[in-house]
Amino acid sequence: MDSIYMDHAAATPIRPEVSAAMATLADRFGNPSSVHRWGREARVALEDARERTAASLRTGPRQVHFVRGGTESINLAILGRVDWARSQGQGSPHLFRSPLEHPAVREAMETAALMGSVVEVIPISPEGELALPGEEELRAGGAQLVSVQWVNQETGLVLPVPEVAELCGKAGVPLHVDAVQAAGKIPLELDRTPVALLSLSGHKLGGPRSTGVLVIAEGTEIHARLFGGGQEQDIRPGTEDVAGAVGFARALELSVLCLEEEATRLTALRRRLETGLRSRLPGLRIHGAEGARAPHILSLGVPGLPRDVLPGALDLAGIGVSVGSACRSGTVALSPTLEALYGSDAEHVAPLRLSLGWPTTEWEVDETVRRIPPIIERMWKA
Repeated sequence: MDSIYMDHAAATPIRPEVSAAMATLADRFGNPSSVHRWGREARVALEDARERTAASLRTGPRQVHFVRGGTESINLAILGRVDWARSQGQGSPHLFRSPLEHPAVREAMETAALMGSVVEVIPISPEGELALPGEEELRAGGAQLVSVQWVNQETGLVLPVPEVAELCGKAGVPLHVDAVQAAGKIPLELDRTPVALLSLSGHKLGGPRSTGVLVIAEGTEIHARLFGGGQEQDIRPGTEDVAGAVGFARALELSVLCLEEEATRLTALRRRLETGLRSRLPGLRIHGAEGARAPHILSLGVPGLPRDVLPGALDLAGIGVSVGSACRSGTVALSPTLEALYGSDAEHVAPLRLSLGWPTTEWEVDETVRRIPPIIERMWKA
């Protein structure tokens, strides 16, 4: 029985073009901070990757900082901003976030709260509409950061980042955007939607693991969270992973070049998957269907089953799935995302996330539709 991978929102395979780009670094092993020929060769490759990344995001190269993944990027953005605010004499920086944020955002803000920050959660509707504070309220409250993800990792729901960016711009409050699930799926044009801080991760794009970027808009101040060198403009010290930066830049470049075509293809596959499963399993809830969704995530609620049983059962049938964010793997607690969207109704369904990627084929979708319903039907009867 052929295996089918339906968890690309957790990690997707490296694209062949990315592997090829990284392989060109085999002989350029020098430290990019060194002044000799080997170091200069590595520096040229690193800065070329920075320029390519900036071009893909429509921002300047000096705004691009290479880090070791999405989680580090998010923590650096939030806690680095809090550290800067406290250094300016603000002992209790005021922070806002949506209730759907990735655990990296939620827990970074919880840590900030332990250090004296005030954290407010912005209410949201199932359609993805945020009950944002007004411009005057943000300004009067001394807000230091608003954090709103572009695409939710569990439901695929697209949040109204352009509208939030406009509000934050008028109020003079920095906006941090977790764009980890958005990159390569919806346009990220920072010249049209200016945000203060943007977090990205390589392994969601077909790039290498443990690679990421933090974009810091000109004029946005944060403090470093690590110490020991002046790399990445004193924001992220430590010898840079040149091959990782090159791989990240190539993956992002490819995702932008193919975005329109790939978004159309993945949307069609997601709809095919959704239609096929709903026709055979009446009563399925489609999470996020009330609003705009990214093309690659189908989030289901299966009534009448415990929350933790589906991933294991489907793994035995050769299908790799998840219940939501990979960071929640192994927990049976109610998802904060689903609770925020659906309240107590979320307690009565088993969550199931199927996510598509650049290697996903029609055969995989059709075979998933064929295999899943009999398994759930047997579990309903048990």
